[in-house]
Amino acid sequence: MQNNDKNTFKISILYGFIIFIILIFLLRVLYISTHKPSHFLSLKWSHTDLAIRGKIISKDDYIIAQNKKIFSVAIIPKYINPNKKDLLINLLSIYTNKPKSYFKKVLNTNKRVIILKNIPYNIKKNLVYLSNVLTLKKVFLENKVKKITYGLDIFEEPSIRYYPFKDRFEPILGYARYDRNHKKVGIGIEKYYDDILMPKQNGYIKGYRDIKNRIIYDNSAIIKHRIDGKDLHLNINLVLQGKIENILDTLKPQMKAQELLSVVMESKTGKIIAIATSNRYNPMHIRKKDIPNLKTSHIQYSYEPGSVMKPITLALLLDKKKVNILEVLNAHNGVFHFKRHFTIYDDEPFKWLNVIQAIIHSSNIVFAQLGLRLTPQEFRNGLLKFGLYQKSGIDLPYEYRGILFSEKGFLSETHRASNAFGYALQVNLIQLLKAYNSFNNNGIMITPKIANKYGKIKLSTIKKQIISPAIAQTILNILRKVVLKGTAINTNIPGLFIAGKTGTAKINKNGKYVKGLYNSSFIGFVNDKTHKYTIATLAIKPDKKRYFASQTAVVVFRNIVETMIEMNMLIPNK
Repeated sequence: MQNNDKNTFKISILYGFIIFIILIFLLRVLYISTHKPSHFLSLKWSHTDLAIRGKIISKDDYIIAQNKKIFSVAIIPKYINPNKKDLLINLLSIYTNKPKSYFKKVLNTNKRVIILKNIPYNIKKNLVYLSNVLTLKKVFLENKVKKITYGLDIFEEPSIRYYPFKDRFEPILGYARYDRNHKKVGIGIEKYYDDILMPKQNGYIKGYRDIKNRIIYDNSAIIKHRIDGKDLHLNINLVLQGKIENILDTLKPQMKAQELLSVVMESKTGKIIAIATSNRYNPMHIRKKDIPNLKTSHIQYSYEPGSVMKPITLALLLDKKKVNILEVLNAHNGVFHFKRHFTIYDDEPFKWLNVIQAIIHSSNIVFAQLGLRLTPQEFRNGLLKFGLYQKSGIDLPYEYRGILFSEKGFLSETHRASNAFGYALQVNLIQLLKAYNSFNNNGIMITPKIANKYGKIKLSTIKKQIISPAIAQTILNILRKVVLKGTAINTNIPGLFIAGKTGTAKINKNGKYVKGLYNSSFIGFVNDKTHKYTIATLAIKPDKKRYFASQTAVVVFRNIVETMIEMNMLIPNK
């Protein structure tokens, strides 16, 4: 009985002690919550997590543009423990791979100094760990007034845009940055999809921190999550893009051209899988000599297309039932005095040609006569229906829509005759690609698209029936003959359906055609059993001695097709 009383007494004392400790703790918490002393400010911590611009990703999953977070590090040297300054310098040198002499020099002051600028995330992560080590080793002294210990101040800088493939896919990809006046500038895909790519909301964290500078996620912590820009996924095959750029780089000096352009598009979908130029730049290091290359010539170089216009003229005539492809017309032996001051020439002299032969042998004379069968309104509206003198709708900024006479201008027979074989109007290469694609797509014109989706949202394109499937097939069959026995015979590859039209056009400067200056283009198609592609190539101002499209644009086209065969994107029927 006596032993039981002793045990009860001991338990009572123990419970009393525990209750006493709990009361002391609660009173302390209550005191802290109502009377926070000034030195508790040192425990508060806030951090802004800067949102970043979305990535741009190719069809074959290469990241071709992304933002990299960068950081800077500052120190107040007067708060470094003099006895441990050498330790600090040694550790900083080890963690950053910078010489000790550098840190000795920058730390030779009492004021706050930035010792490292624009360091990448991996080094920043290591320095955060080092900061904790330095705190534990008491390398930094406490500010006795504010009760704060100043250590490594690691802070985030605005991120930089990184282009890992340098000049690949330029100037189509473009760039996005802020200029010296903090004004946002950009071109290319970066500019066109800026609203989608741009960051939406910075993140923010505020609260108390522990001894290792880590945020304490309790009820008092304020957290706002960052919202980055959306990632943009392209239709571009970056491997094919690179191979085509290499082709253009090789052929440009051989052809002595000012610039070589090419575009490869899926005929059924309008997806651009490659769009290349010989004139590129590195968006991370733009030099003065690169300024002309900032221009996207595929949409910003307007030119008279020459004979590639003839199939479009023929399609308009067929649509209005104003021609029979087997009818024979006078070819005037290659010289046609159309008007008093306007004589039309053909490279090959023929006395008579039917319409199919006029396409195969590219007769300006025959098409000048055919063009007059269309009324001014039929001709102009027909060209507009094919997308000429209008922006193509491709997802690139600053497109030039070209030049086309007004309805009044089309009253002139000279103008209509010239338009029929590709003069007295100007187009860009993408407009021609879009117009021609209807011949390989059952008469359906489709808007070309470089981008496929952003986030989970798939981008749509516009389709429109502009000619009947029968007319499209007729034109396609005639263009096949151009490859089999006409000016594009060098594009023919057994086992593939290849068709297209060449165009070699003089360049007009200040109202006069300059001798020896030409633009040479080839717009064509290549199909196997499961794939259909439309490919446009253009040589701007090639060598005076080698300027025909059959010597320039056709060569580029064939090289592209052979590359696509090597990549199994085209499979010839054996």
